[in-house]
This record gives sequence, structure tokens and C-alpha cells, in this order.
Amino acid sequence: MTQFSKVLKILEERFSRDLPAHIKEDPFRVLIGCILSARTKDENTDKAYEALFREFADARSLAQADLSRIQALIKPVNYYKTKAKRIKEAASFIIEKFKGRVPKSRKALMRIPGIGPKCADIVLSYGFGKPTVAVDTHVETVAKRLGVAPERARYEEVKRAIEQATPLSLRARVNDLLVVFGREICHKNNPKCSVCPVFEFCVWEGKWKRVNAQRKAMKNP
Repeated sequence: MTQFSKVLKILEERFSRDLPAHIKEDPFRVLIGCILSARTKDENTDKAYEALFREFADARSLAQADLSRIQALIKPVNYYKTKAKRIKEAASFIIEKFKGRVPKSRKALMRIPGIGPKCADIVLSYGFGKPTVAVDTHVETVAKRLGVAPERARYEEVKRAIEQATPLSLRARVNDLLVVFGREICHKNNPKCSVCPVFEFCVWEGKWKRVNAQRKAMKNP
């Protein structure tokens, strides 16, 4: 078992997450949910997602929808006007280029307006169940602190490094585990190193500074 596999096993015992509604359904809905979720909390994304799909059930109905109506339905999310335009464009593109079916190819997914590498990987992983890892800010931060990926690595390099370090049997859980761990413990700007369950595996140079600061704060509240 690799070191990273040991980390994942520890995190699996400690953390769990109820998946938000916007990444639990069919590939098209997962794709739209990903567009909605950018820089938005899960609860607000889910509100907008549920309102949108109560009125527009599929790609064709969204492609034909009035833009102002889409905007009104997804208002809980940040940048809702921009996202409404992207949703309508994505739905129209899927109808015109892929006959209404979301493609299973990463390259094809990234042709869809508004879909970059992260959303493509989320659709492949959650929509199609493929063993690929989507890299958000939490996944990237944790992977770099654990030494899985180089500090200056960009999206594709981080993704490759994580997938190479993760057996197929665990790969479907990587995103969930690192997201919840990043949210609860391994924050990008203020990690809780003193209570980290995988502290011994961390190679981040700032970890002891954080621990000492946190211990000092506990002694002098």
C-alpha cells in the first residue's frame, strides 16, 4: 500500500460527506450543476439547481428557455447572469453537436461552452462513474501538502500525480475525501495542523509553525 493510500484509508475512517444534489444525478444535470457551483456554497448551488430542474427537465428545454427565466431561477448562486448564459449555451451546444447526449470523452466535454478541465472531470467521475479525479482548491492544497504533487504544479499535473498515486479501487473517493478534509482541517490559509489525523504524512514546511501557534493560542486564550 502506497503512503497516499494509507492517508486515504485514514481519511475514509474519519470523514464522510453527503453528496450535494447537484453531483448525484445523470451526466447532463451533473454538468449543469458544475457550472452553477463555481465560487458558490453547496447549499446555494443546490437551491438553484433544484429550482432550475423543476421547470426545465433536460437539455432541449433549457436550450429553448428564456435567458431571463434561467437567471431568475438560479439567482441564489454567485455570478448568476453569467452562469445563466453559459447554461443556455451549453444546453444548445449539446443539442446541436451531440444530439442531446452528454459525451463521455474528456476532450469532447471540454468543447462545450463553460466546461473546463475540472467540470469535465466531475462529469466523468460523478456522471459516468469513471475513475478520474477532479481537482478543486481543496484537492490541490492537500495533494501538495502531502507531497503527492509539486508545489508549483498546475491542474493537469496535480490530477496525473494523484491518479498515479491512487489505486483504482480508491480513486472514486479521492475528491470527496480531500474536499471534506480540506474544508474541516486542511484549510488553504489557516490549516488546523494540531488536530490533523494525517500530520505524520505531511511534508508542508509550514506545518510546525502552525502547530506551535495553535498550541500557544490554546495556552493563552
